[in-house]
Amino acid sequence: MKQKITLLTIILTILLLGAGVAWAQSAQAELETGDVANQLYENGRYAEAAQAYEQLIAQGMANSAVYYNLGNAYMQQGEIGRAILNYKRAQALAPRDPDIAANLALARAQTVDRFDGSAPDDLATIFNTAVQANLTFNQLALLALGLWFALGMGIIVYRQMGNGRGKNIIAAGIALTGVLFVISAFSLGSRMVDAYTFPQGVIVADRVNVTNGPGEQYTVQFALHDGAEVGLLETRGQWAKLALPGGEITGWVPAGTVEAVENDA
Repeated sequence: MKQKITLLTIILTILLLGAGVAWAQSAQAELETGDVANQLYENGRYAEAAQAYEQLIAQGMANSAVYYNLGNAYMQQGEIGRAILNYKRAQALAPRDPDIAANLALARAQTVDRFDGSAPDDLATIFNTAVQANLTFNQLALLALGLWFALGMGIIVYRQMGNGRGKNIIAAGIALTGVLFVISAFSLGSRMVDAYTFPQGVIVADRVNVTNGPGEQYTVQFALHDGAEVGLLETRGQWAKLALPGGEITGWVPAGTVEAVENDA
């Protein structure tokens, strides 16, 4: 029995050491690729830099800095759609980053298509918009979970306390925590529904005709241009159904002319 345990220990040790070496090599390769990409960008070789950043993302190094740098590389090449696409991906991971927001605004200012957005008209919508502008999905989920835990603990403490001023303070805290929990849970649910029913996309072609059906034989309704931000409703073969902001105007474009902001890389 002792011999078997020793042999098993040796095998596990070898496997762990191998995994550690492989991880270290992978991390080193990613670091070197990042350095190469940054150097290419600094030297004005923007197309090659973009390819290097794309390689990093394909390898799983999809953080806000890489998306931001990739957006900059596309911006320098005049590919406004792909710049906006990657700035939005970066912003989804770092919503409070001022550099990302500034460059996204600069890229949007160069687009041809402008859509009038309706201003929030109720407190819940205003709050939900503010939350989405400052918290990632994971941060919002953690906030809701933390508030739920705090609410439960507050109720337990309240029930165990005797009458007095302290109990009144706890009750006020429970009420405030409950309100914040309901609001954060509503915002989290709203974001999940939006992501499922109206995922965001960006036009990445210079110009594309929007038809009223999935095919070239259908009637052209209007055209969209590089950088137009739309909602993605459905994909059917080589065609994608999109909607303009507001969701009332819809149409079909070749799937290769629009990319989803939500990236599975």
